[in-house]
Amino acid sequence: MVGTVLARLRAATAEAHQRLEARLDLVERIAIPDERRRLVERYHALHVGAEAGMAPLLAGIVGLGYAGRRRTVELASDLAVVGGQPQSGRRIAAPANAAEALGRLYVLEAATQDAKAVARQVTARGQNMRGLSFLDPYGAETGERWRKFVLVLEREAAVSEKAGDDIVRGAVAGFAQAERWLCDTAPALSGAPVAMPA
Repeated sequence: MVGTVLARLRAATAEAHQRLEARLDLVERIAIPDERRRLVERYHALHVGAEAGMAPLLAGIVGLGYAGRRRTVELASDLAVVGGQPQSGRRIAAPANAAEALGRLYVLEAATQDAKAVARQVTARGQNMRGLSFLDPYGAETGERWRKFVLVLEREAAVSEKAGDDIVRGAVAGFAQAERWLCDTAPALSGAPVAMPA
């Protein structure tokens, strides 16, 4: 394995990460009430689907504290605040194993790091954070929670070469899923079940 798993993850997902940020254009869209509502609906649907597949695989990982990393409670509250509706009937293909699930969680945890900057930009423009609590779920603990997550990632990747490869594979799939669910039209607007590829 070359370098740390975090370095591998950043290299493998850099392009997808940048593309997702550009397509989402969060700061601009949050300023428009209907767009804010649609974004919260999409984030809620993504997290509900992703967490359903990850929870059984991640709940027992020592030091991860997975239950405290779930976003569905904040997102359900935000959904009510913005007058959104749950996007029911969706599925995300479950990760094959705990290592892949950690890779998927990397996508969501990295998004939390990015969201702090988004929240600062939104408030700097004089806009409110109504219905956006999910963007900053950890508050002052964001940095510490990220450090703990990275320690778990590195420890689990060190178990075997396959584990490291699976973590990276999970992250690549996670970014692809996030882009489809957050940016593409059909998955967010259709009520029919959608099985996303692994």
